[in-house]
Amino acid sequence: MNDLFKIVINNYASYDEDASKTFGVYSHTVTPPEPFTCVKSQRMYARLFYVVSGEIIFNKDTDKELSAPSGSIVFLPEDVTYKSQWSIKEEGCYITFIFIPNAFYITLPEQICIATIDVDGSFLQMFSKALDIWNTGALGYKLEVLSELYKILHKLYLDSSYKQIKSKYKSIYKGILYIENHYLEEFDISKIAKMCNLSESSFRRHFKEYKKMSPITYRNYLRIKKAKELIESGEYNATEAAISVNIPDICYFHKLFKKFYNATPGKFIP
Repeated sequence: MNDLFKIVINNYASYDEDASKTFGVYSHTVTPPEPFTCVKSQRMYARLFYVVSGEIIFNKDTDKELSAPSGSIVFLPEDVTYKSQWSIKEEGCYITFIFIPNAFYITLPEQICIATIDVDGSFLQMFSKALDIWNTGALGYKLEVLSELYKILHKLYLDSSYKQIKSKYKSIYKGILYIENHYLEEFDISKIAKMCNLSESSFRRHFKEYKKMSPITYRNYLRIKKAKELIESGEYNATEAAISVNIPDICYFHKLFKKFYNATPGKFIP
C-alpha cells in the first residue's frame, strides 16, 4: 500500500467537552425507572433504538404518544425534546446505535417514529453483530461498525420502499420491483406478468395506468436516468455511459435522452 494513503477515522466515537458520545453501539437492560426526559441540546446525535424486550412509550399521555414493543426499531432524531418510560410489566432491554445524520449523506425523519417492526429477527442479528464488533474493538472496528450501520439503513430503506410500492401499485408491485432491479437486462414482459398472476395484456394495462408509460418505456427511462448520473460524475462520456446502461446504439441513446430530459447528454457534463 502507498504510504501516502492513510485512513483516519475522526469525529465518530469521540467525546466533546461534556463527554457526550457521538457514535457507537450500546446495549442496556433496564428495570422500569421513573420517566426519562430528554431536552433539546442535551443529545446532539440521532439514535436507532432496537427494543429487544419489554415495551417503551415515548411522549406518554400526549397526542404524540408512541408505543414501541419488543422488535420495534425506533428512530430518535438529534436535538429533540421528549419523555420516555418503560412499561412496568417486565424488564426492558435495548440496543442503540448513535450517530450524527449530517455525516451520512442521507435525509432522515425530523420526528420520533417507528422505522420498522422486526418480524423475522433479521434486524436483531444486524444490531447484535454491530454491538459485538463495537465491544470487541479490534483494529478498524469503528469503520466496520459504520459499515454495519449503512447496511441497517439500506435494509430499512428497501423495506420501506417495498411497502410503499406494494401499497401503491398493488397487483403489479412485483413486476415493478423486478424491472427496477433488472433494468439493465433484457426481459420478457409475459414472464413478469406471470410473476404478478396476470395476463400480459392486463399487466401492460395496469402498468400504464400506474406509471403513465409502458414497461419498456419505464425500463428505458431508468437506463437514461442512470446514464445521466454517470455523465454527471465526470467519469463517463456519452458513449461510455450509453454502453454502460446497455444502449449501444448512440443515436438511439441521444433520442431517448432528448425524450426524457429534453436535452442532449452534453448538457450534463460537469
